[in-house]
Amino acid sequence: MLLIAALAFAYAQARAWWRLQSALPAACEQQVIQVRGVIVSVPERDARGQHVDMAIEHSFNRSCPLPARLRLSLYEQSYRGDTAKPAALMPRLQAGERWQFSVRLKRPHATRNPHGFDYAAWCLANQIGASGSIVSKAPMRKLHSLVWQPAALIARWRANVGDRIEQVLGSTLASAVLRALVIGDDSQIARADWQLFVDTGINHLVSISGLHITMLASLGYLCASWLWRLRPSWALRLPSSLAASAGGALVAIAYSALAGFSVPTQRTLYMLLTVLVMLSLKHRLPFSWVLCVAMWVVLLLDPWAVMAPGFWLSFGAVAILAFAMGGRLRQAGWWQSALQTQWIITLAFVPVLVMFFNQLSLVSPLANGLAIPMVSLGVVPLAIAGAVLPIDFLLQLAAGLWQGCAHALQWLRQLPWAVSYVATPPMWAWLLAMLGTLWWLMPRGWPLRWSGLLLWLPLCLPATARLQPGQMRVTVLDVGQGLSVLVQTAQHTLLYDAGPVYSEQSDAGQRIVLPYLRHLGVKQLDLAVVSHDDNDHVGGMASVLAGVPAKKILSSLTPEAAFFTQLQSVPKATHMPRFTCHAGQQWQWDQVTFRVIYPAQALAVGIRDNDKSCVIQVVSAHGSLLLTGDIEQYAEQALLDSAPEKLRSNVMTMPHHGSKTSSSLAFLKQVQPEVAIATVGYLNRFGHPKPAVMVRYQALGSHTLRSDEDGAVVLDFTKGARPQVTRWRAAEPHYWEALDRRPANAL
Repeated sequence: MLLIAALAFAYAQARAWWRLQSALPAACEQQVIQVRGVIVSVPERDARGQHVDMAIEHSFNRSCPLPARLRLSLYEQSYRGDTAKPAALMPRLQAGERWQFSVRLKRPHATRNPHGFDYAAWCLANQIGASGSIVSKAPMRKLHSLVWQPAALIARWRANVGDRIEQVLGSTLASAVLRALVIGDDSQIARADWQLFVDTGINHLVSISGLHITMLASLGYLCASWLWRLRPSWALRLPSSLAASAGGALVAIAYSALAGFSVPTQRTLYMLLTVLVMLSLKHRLPFSWVLCVAMWVVLLLDPWAVMAPGFWLSFGAVAILAFAMGGRLRQAGWWQSALQTQWIITLAFVPVLVMFFNQLSLVSPLANGLAIPMVSLGVVPLAIAGAVLPIDFLLQLAAGLWQGCAHALQWLRQLPWAVSYVATPPMWAWLLAMLGTLWWLMPRGWPLRWSGLLLWLPLCLPATARLQPGQMRVTVLDVGQGLSVLVQTAQHTLLYDAGPVYSEQSDAGQRIVLPYLRHLGVKQLDLAVVSHDDNDHVGGMASVLAGVPAKKILSSLTPEAAFFTQLQSVPKATHMPRFTCHAGQQWQWDQVTFRVIYPAQALAVGIRDNDKSCVIQVVSAHGSLLLTGDIEQYAEQALLDSAPEKLRSNVMTMPHHGSKTSSSLAFLKQVQPEVAIATVGYLNRFGHPKPAVMVRYQALGSHTLRSDEDGAVVLDFTKGARPQVTRWRAAEPHYWEALDRRPANAL
């Protein structure tokens, strides 16, 4: 056993080393490189431009060897929303084409936050070695309209199928969902619709999931077996069980190809093919052997599968059902088995969903009981048949079935007890809950079987220690080029900004801030502060307030600001009291004092938005914090003129992300920060923080931290006169990132 474990570790390490060797050299980042390659994905199009995966055939810069696969964007809109180039002059990229153009690339880099998504790990698992943009001002040449390579042909087939669905159904929710179910392209599903699927617990169905592949493979298995038995002469040459397995395998492979052989699809395919092969053997093997061999094959081909929750959910679901329903003396009827299956999966996965997603969808059994048969047995087969065959009626019927299902899901979601969120539990509590689950799944007659569910009670305990009066915990989140800071006291929570909008479907509030609040178990904010009206500060706040309401909103925004218009569509936020921040406001929570020290109640006309930022100082028994927003030298001088004695703070966020127009020497001398944090995006186009500004802080003896290098920064003001600092990229290091040699709790 020890030898097998050592060999497995060495194998995974060798695979990881080999894949990392193909990464983009750091010296080549942001260089303009001319490349030639083939588009091997279905293009995703949104308001900002087009996004494709490209298989690189040749790099014209020999000093910059490129990874085999890149993720590229052709932007039609700049960072601030201005038109970069008229859309009519932009080429429309199509799957399967060969192009030659110039690109500007970055290595995969993830924002690093507690309980956050790791984009760099996803790129590693999906063999994407770099991402970047196509230089629209440089020449772009289409060399071939269709390349006769397997990946290119499959991509073109998928794109044609997706276009057909959209032509028949138009740009509707049903069209977006059918594209996701048929070709695995979920980019057109709106954010609000995704939230509906998550809240009702059926988001696993709205994609090409293992369940759909297994259902269609089972259908292929049964059809092949039936056809084979109609011809006894065929069965004499090849056993019907082998023919049925071959039929199921062919259907699974074809559907996986239609999904573009995405990594989750490949895992399901490996598992399914292994099971079919083992079931075709003449010897009857225990199902546990079959499942273990399938898992072994998946991990042998894809060692990174262990990082995906879907891997554990898929194998866990099969194992739990086999354990709970196998080897029983009395066989239940089909309808009893269906109800029992749903009941077992729902309850058994409670600890798993709490650990991974901090969510319990209480309507999930009803929603899945309705959606699984409708989607897997109705919508998916009809949609595939209608998309592949020129029969529009089948697509329209599939869309009608889905619309009926969506109306039922909307009704379920409106129930007051539909969904609940809980904090991430300690690991010991989760292991205890899993033990209780296994105890509950034992056969009838097992002593005190139902008492196993009592071991779930520790799941309600938070993983972090509770704060005492006078203490506070500050988390400066890594949101890229933007700012979001969470301040917690013993009984209260303040959120200062919520990062930027990334795209139409994504922002920092939805991707980073909201998951972190749910990880902590925060159900309501006592105060949400919007420092000023810039996208990188206000962009994600509406998404946060839609999920976690606030008692009050404090901002420097005018009533006509777009943010307040956006809040009108958020039911939880329409009646939140709104106040304008100004110097002199002060309050105390749990023996921690909060003071607004800028702006003044009356500002001069023509002041830039940056210099309207709300500046808040937080003072505790164990140190102080200065939140500066995007103030520049005008506001800094106003602070020096009005309240210089109040500026001294242990920790501060660098004004305006460390730009050259802020962090004046006089201001820094008055604040005297021990720790200064720059919240910046990786290789951001502004060059923040400016080297001269960093030197200025370091000359004063301040320890400087950067979110792009350190990830989220957690400051515990719990003892002594200075905070304990934890840098998340050092606290949880990953081998696919540059190793940071500094201790996680040191500066």
